[in-house]
Amino acid sequence: MILRYISIPELNFSKSWEDSSNKIKSLNSFEKTMTIFWLLGPFVYLIERDPADLWLTLISLIFLLRCIKKKDWDWTSQVWFKSALALWLFGLYSAVTSTDPFFTFQQGFVWIRFPIYAAAAQVWLAKDRDIRILMLLSMSIGMLLMSGILIAETLIEPKARLTWPYGDLVPGGYLAKVSLPLFCILMAIAVSKKSKAGIFSGMIGLLTIIVSALTGERTNFLIRACGGILASIIWKPKFIMISTLIIFEILAVLALFLNRPDLTNRFGKEFLNNVPFTNMSDNNPYWGSWRGGIQQALITPIKGAGPSGTRNSCSNLDTNLPNWLPGKNYCGNHPHNFYIQLFAEVGTIGLILGCIMFGSIIMTCYRARFKNFNCPMAATAFVVPLALFFPIQQFGSFYGQWGNLFTWFAIAFAMSQYQGWRKSKNALN
Repeated sequence: MILRYISIPELNFSKSWEDSSNKIKSLNSFEKTMTIFWLLGPFVYLIERDPADLWLTLISLIFLLRCIKKKDWDWTSQVWFKSALALWLFGLYSAVTSTDPFFTFQQGFVWIRFPIYAAAAQVWLAKDRDIRILMLLSMSIGMLLMSGILIAETLIEPKARLTWPYGDLVPGGYLAKVSLPLFCILMAIAVSKKSKAGIFSGMIGLLTIIVSALTGERTNFLIRACGGILASIIWKPKFIMISTLIIFEILAVLALFLNRPDLTNRFGKEFLNNVPFTNMSDNNPYWGSWRGGIQQALITPIKGAGPSGTRNSCSNLDTNLPNWLPGKNYCGNHPHNFYIQLFAEVGTIGLILGCIMFGSIIMTCYRARFKNFNCPMAATAFVVPLALFFPIQQFGSFYGQWGNLFTWFAIAFAMSQYQGWRKSKNALN
């Protein structure tokens, strides 16, 4: 187990295992039940989206009931949550004034469960370091289980896009997002310690980055790879160690591509042809989806088309646009970019509020570095939102299900590293 092998002074997992177990035992029955329920998250996420959504929604609702009972709302004063709440409320306004108010209001209303879940993890379930250690263990087991499932699928039915265990093209999202905090920690440890811990961490990271490439999900692969490299750089790296790790990862991925021409094409020629701003032709669906969102934003620049409104409006948009917006629209369910989608569906005001939310989440995680720089969990926390919210990439729907379930799980854990939001003496206690 990772807890056994990753044992370093700054993050002694062997000792933390005992401390974490004792922490669980010390909780009252309700807190113990909810903590264990939260720790099951990485395994629930391996089942399907509806059970995962139910798990997250239940935690959000129970957290709100707990806050009502305890009259504890200090956490709402955080900038990231204020901006998320303002974005949600403006989205509801945009929905009721849209051409399809029932659909867009429904899509916008349920979105708030994701920021509330993040707050629940940050200020309640994951506020204790020993509990966060247990979640890392849970993540590690889930990550290895997912890797095993995908390797089995490759051996049985090799193909450019893997789908197990969901029957959908999303397993790479699990590796790229749900386990991203753990992966960043492993990479930081791998390049900072000439020990069994470092070697073991590097081997696990190398295995999962190869599996991530096997899924055929290019954006998720880049999120994981770039996030890992950045985490390696920012936490006490040793030049020889980081150089060795990067070289091994590059060689391993190249070896994979040499043996899999379908993956080589998908990550090579096909990827370059689908980069939105370098290929704005009619045959690029990625540019086409961005174009549809931009076009909608130009038509409703202030309030937008309402949450998820572009899926209904795209096909009806006028095609006579300026020369700087060439090509044709690809009308999918959303524009495949958070920033374009916000601009299109909640307008300029919603885009500004969204950017404030993204930026404040990154800053919240960044502050964790200065609270506990000697802990890789805290030192690498800001890498998670930075990688997940990087603007020039393909996203799932901002108001969707799978993408948000994966993303906000990782964001919640990253933000739990910073406890500086606490204001009252009672909260500190």
